[in-house]
Amino acid sequence: MKNTGLLVCTALFALASAKSYAQEFYIRGGGGYSMENASTEFNNADPNGLTMIRQSTDITVNPDGSANVKSLNGTLGSGFKGNLTIGYMFNQYIGAELGFNYFTGDEKTLGKLNSPLMRSEAKAYLEGLDVMPAIFLTPGLAKLNPYARMGLLLPVAGKLHIDSQAYAPNGGGEGVDINVKARTEVESRFSVGFAGALGVSYPISPKLQIFGEVEMKSLSIKSKSAEIKEYETTAITPAGSALVPGMQLADMPKSETHFEFEDSYTEGPEDPTKARKIPTQFVNASGLGFNIGVRYSFGK
Repeated sequence: MKNTGLLVCTALFALASAKSYAQEFYIRGGGGYSMENASTEFNNADPNGLTMIRQSTDITVNPDGSANVKSLNGTLGSGFKGNLTIGYMFNQYIGAELGFNYFTGDEKTLGKLNSPLMRSEAKAYLEGLDVMPAIFLTPGLAKLNPYARMGLLLPVAGKLHIDSQAYAPNGGGEGVDINVKARTEVESRFSVGFAGALGVSYPISPKLQIFGEVEMKSLSIKSKSAEIKEYETTAITPAGSALVPGMQLADMPKSETHFEFEDSYTEGPEDPTKARKIPTQFVNASGLGFNIGVRYSFGK
C-alpha cells in the first residue's frame, strides 16, 4: 500500500507540475547540411534525346565498340539548409511547431556519356522552401535536454535546375566541332513528405538555448512541368567559335522546349505549337543530416 500511495503521489505531482508549467512561445533558428539517403534512379534529363545520355548512367564507349556502364542512382536531397521555426509549448513535455526551411542542394550528375562521337553530361540541383508542421516532445530536463520532433514536409516553392552539355568532335564536318549547352527548370506539383529529428538543447541564459540535432527527411517531389530556359549551339573551329544559325532556343518549336508531366495521356501527331506530354517523374529529395542553432523563448 505504501508503494502504491507513493506512486500515486508521484504521478499527481508530475501532473500538477505539467499543468503549472508556464506555456510559452519560442523561435528556433539555425542551419545544417543533409547527405543523400534512400537512393533511387535519377530522372530523364533530356526528353529530346540530343545528348544521347541514357537515363541515370555513366557510359564510356571503348575504341573496340564495347561500353562500360556505371549506374548513377542517388538523390537530390544533399545540400545546405537554413531554418526558422515558430513553436508553442503546451506544457514542459509537448509542443507544436511550424517550421520554414530553405534548401539549396548539391549539384549531382544525372547522366554521362563519353564516346568517340560525343561527350555529354547532365547535372542537376534543387533549391526550394519547405513548410513543416510538427509536434515537439521532450522530458523537460533543466540542463542538457533531449527532444524529438516529427511532422509533415510540404514543399511550397522551388525548382529543379538541370544543366546539360554535349560536345561532338567534327560534328559539323572535318575540323568543325559542335558544342550544345542547355538549362532546364522543372516545376513541381503539390507533394507531401515526412521529417523527424532527435536532438539536445542546452540553456545559456533563462530564455536562450543552443541546440544540435540529427534530422532525416523522406520526400519525393512530383514533377508538373519543365521548360528549357537556355539553349545554345556553337560551332568551334581553329579560327574561333560562332553560334550556329537555326539551332538556338528561338529556333526550337514549343514541343521541344516545354513539357507537361502526366500520369495518363493519349499519344498522337505532335503539335509543335503546344507543350509535349511525357510520363510523370518524381524527384527524390530524401536526406539525412544535422542542424545546429539557437532557440529563444518568450514568457519565462
